[in-house]
Amino acid sequence: MRRGGGRRGSANRSGTHGTGSRFGPREVREAVAAIGPATWSELIRHLEPRRGQESRAFRRAVDVLLDSGEIARSRQGAYQLAAGREKVTGTVAREAGRLWLHTDDKRALAIASGKRLRPGDRAGGFVEGKTVDIVRVVEPSSVPVVALLCSTRSRRPRWFAESLDPDLKGRIDLVDPPAARPGAVVEVHVLAVAGDVAEGRVLGVVEAGDEAAQAAEALLATHGIPRSWSFDPESLNMPRTVAAGERSGRRDLCDLPLVTIDGDEARDFDDAVFAEPRPRGGWRLVVAIADVAHYVKPGSALDRDARERGNSLYLPDRVVPMLPEALSNGICSLVPNQDRLAVACELRVSARGRVSGYRFFDAVIRSHARLTYRGVDGFLRGGKLDASADVAASVRTLHDVYHAFRERRDERGALDFDAREAVVVLQHGRPAGIEPVLRTDAHRLIEETMIAANVAAARCLEARRKAADSEEESLPPPIYRVHEPPSGDKLDILGTALRLAGERLPRGPLTPATLAETCARAQAKSPWPRWIWETIVLRALAQARYQPRRLGHFGLALPAYAHFTSPIRRYADLLNHRAIKGEVAAMEEWDAVAAHISMTERRAEDVERAVDAWLKCAVVEEHVGETFAGTVAGVTEFGIFVELDDLFVQGLVHISKLGRDYYHHMRETTSLVADRSGARFALADRVEVVVEEVSVAAGRIDLALARGPRGRRRGRR
Repeated sequence: MRRGGGRRGSANRSGTHGTGSRFGPREVREAVAAIGPATWSELIRHLEPRRGQESRAFRRAVDVLLDSGEIARSRQGAYQLAAGREKVTGTVAREAGRLWLHTDDKRALAIASGKRLRPGDRAGGFVEGKTVDIVRVVEPSSVPVVALLCSTRSRRPRWFAESLDPDLKGRIDLVDPPAARPGAVVEVHVLAVAGDVAEGRVLGVVEAGDEAAQAAEALLATHGIPRSWSFDPESLNMPRTVAAGERSGRRDLCDLPLVTIDGDEARDFDDAVFAEPRPRGGWRLVVAIADVAHYVKPGSALDRDARERGNSLYLPDRVVPMLPEALSNGICSLVPNQDRLAVACELRVSARGRVSGYRFFDAVIRSHARLTYRGVDGFLRGGKLDASADVAASVRTLHDVYHAFRERRDERGALDFDAREAVVVLQHGRPAGIEPVLRTDAHRLIEETMIAANVAAARCLEARRKAADSEEESLPPPIYRVHEPPSGDKLDILGTALRLAGERLPRGPLTPATLAETCARAQAKSPWPRWIWETIVLRALAQARYQPRRLGHFGLALPAYAHFTSPIRRYADLLNHRAIKGEVAAMEEWDAVAAHISMTERRAEDVERAVDAWLKCAVVEEHVGETFAGTVAGVTEFGIFVELDDLFVQGLVHISKLGRDYYHHMRETTSLVADRSGARFALADRVEVVVEEVSVAAGRIDLALARGPRGRRRGRR
């Protein structure tokens, strides 16, 4: 990008102040013709419109030229004279995670470019093949944007809102002073979007109680998470107990000491487990899963709402469930000492962790205990278990099965990286601290048994489909959990890290085993901490999704994998339950359903991450002005991200805070290097930083190197 000087000097302003006459379409077109492709800010610098009437006239002129097709906006954001191209207008929509323009002449064009677009916007652009370059938002969506209210620190403050909406990031200038204080979370009606400039009006404050509630309310609204039902949940009249007639045709497993093992705060229990040794070696493993399909019938209002939600969403102070509480915490939840309907998966497991056989059947079960990861881990370390002797024996056997599964997992070369996680501790809704998440054998025990049941579900459905094909019938495929090998830029970043440690990605097709072996060798040679390597590898991996096609699961090193074990909280599992039970759905829906529930999963993850960042920033806000040691966790062309010791949270040291020298971003060494002094900041370096400013709602922490005066505390913005 060119910066200042030369032909972008000041324009002649004489005799034009206050009229806006210099900023008609002809004048703007002549300016674009004179200076060539120019960004919005470069046009502003060249023409120098004053705020107010001149600025508004300038925006209107640009809109007129874009709408007429006389100028166009490139994918890089530069305005230029346009050749004759087909102009279209339409409505923006998001489908399968991508933005599309549904044109007024009934076409659907993928949006190739266009900043700050939201579903529901009326927009105009130019057709390029099967895509469209959006150049103008004709009419913004009527859906309010959730934003953080801000004002400039001056005698006559100017009000603006910092959008929390991922589709309309950045600043929204407010046309009227709001009746709220800076720092409030508000809903904003967007009036206009032109280039990087948006205008709006505050509709009201997002009311909530404590910090956790405010974060949840704001971000659930921002991402459009469904929270109401299309029906009255009370009208479902769900039973509280299993009726005698529902037991018919089901195997009674109520005397089997099945147990649930979950986190301390869990409220919905959809899986129970049991294991015992087999007389000739190996084990019998039973995984019983709540029979949600018995209560949620295809095509019902309950089913439609569950599909729309796609999954449950878990936040520190609440759950937004996929199913009403009468099911998720009631008749479907495998609470202890209550009979429940289940679909059981019984597996024969060899002493080496191979599943030699499996079968699925409808059952009635009774959980004999509600165990926690914490309690089971203590028991496996030699402590006591608050349960019967039969339950304790089963848990010991489950641990043996787990070790066999782990050996098998290592044999097939599955990846085994634990994400570096930390959770916010709440006290009366206020963030009180940040603690690391420690995964134990109790967590892994459940994880491996669930993987075994999910693999069996995929095999079962594939076998049934193959048998149906031989009889000239047609059954839909499973909804697979797909995880494809890494590729593209992400793999290039991993390759750079490996080269710095003296290793290279193997030639030929990449397998989980070769990737794990290569990274292990690199880690052994590298001074970088283990969590840095694991973060790099995790970022290089593709995002898992749902597909009705057998594309394999790279991370688990499995050819076929299908979610089955969590139908209370995942719609994919409910679909696979129905298929196992023989309730066939229309095959033509499968692609659309898989794309939708993949989207809802990403949407939920976005909300969970954003709320987590909000609350962690609220903790860090109490430490503004303090100095922390940290590790450089990321290097970009605009600065370094530093993870603060003990807080497990990252902030940015902007490149402007690194000194007056000019820094070059060296991708080949993942570092920033100063032009004159040679100062260098690289990945995994240890640094000391000062917390300068925290924007809580935006989840942003601004840091500075710990030299010179300490930052002083400033209010929320």
